[in-house]
Amino acid sequence: MARTSASTRRARALRPNSPVGSWRPPAREGISPRKTVLVGRVPADVAYWAASAGDSPFSPGERLPAGRILERPVPAWYHPAVPPEPPIPFHYEVLYADRDLIVVDKPHFLPTTSNGRIVRETVQTRLRVEYGEDEIVPLHRLDRLTSGVVVCSRNPATRGAYQELFARRKVHKEYHALVSSPLERAAGVVDLGMRKERGERQVRVDPAGTRTRTWLEGRGDEVVLRPETGHTHQLRVLLNYLGSPIVGDDTYPVDKGLALYDFSTPLALVATSLWLRDPFTGKRRRFSISRDWRGTLGQL
Repeated sequence: MARTSASTRRARALRPNSPVGSWRPPAREGISPRKTVLVGRVPADVAYWAASAGDSPFSPGERLPAGRILERPVPAWYHPAVPPEPPIPFHYEVLYADRDLIVVDKPHFLPTTSNGRIVRETVQTRLRVEYGEDEIVPLHRLDRLTSGVVVCSRNPATRGAYQELFARRKVHKEYHALVSSPLERAAGVVDLGMRKERGERQVRVDPAGTRTRTWLEGRGDEVVLRPETGHTHQLRVLLNYLGSPIVGDDTYPVDKGLALYDFSTPLALVATSLWLRDPFTGKRRRFSISRDWRGTLGQL
């Protein structure tokens, strides 16, 4: 069977696939618009634009007059009012960039994407503003308190191929952590069920919960981890369960409460490297942080 060239695969990915009649306003200050469905009177709180044609009486992108009575539901876009936010005084380092990807070393305390409370001070919003590109989207997420490698897509046409790698667990990650007490087991794979209840910050170990799988190796107060699954707080829960909670963890074993702007104690967990096989070239690509991760913990 003849092999498909990288250029052919890329050309196929670049074919437009947006449905006819769709429209979306550009981001504003790096913040994406939101979609809603209006019924009855058009509110006057913010501007609204028709989202799509279909059976709507408005053309895609047409401004909906405030006060207009809508006789049928109309999908619409709007820019939410986003108030100023306290600055987060830590910055990412760009490790790599090409026409498809931007790879950064995310600092501790900076969210990857909006968490509902923080919208402006995120990796996604900052990158969009810095590069002037509305389509920059992280392909995966690190916890706000975790630092390290984050891969972002900047090209919507090729994004799906990279997203599929993450969905199929074809992307490999390595983390390093400092723990409060040495890990008793030397190395091996741990399977653990985990469950997160709505409204609770802590994830619980539950044999009937979602299965997680992690390879780890203890090296004194340092642990190397390679997760094969991606559950919320997976590595933090695992090490706490094994009796070696991560230094600086504000949630395990004791939940100290959410403190978004307390930068005094970084979580000693760093995503040091990530590797994948490129879906277009077939080549193995590895992205790693360039800093001494242990040394930088003491500088925060």
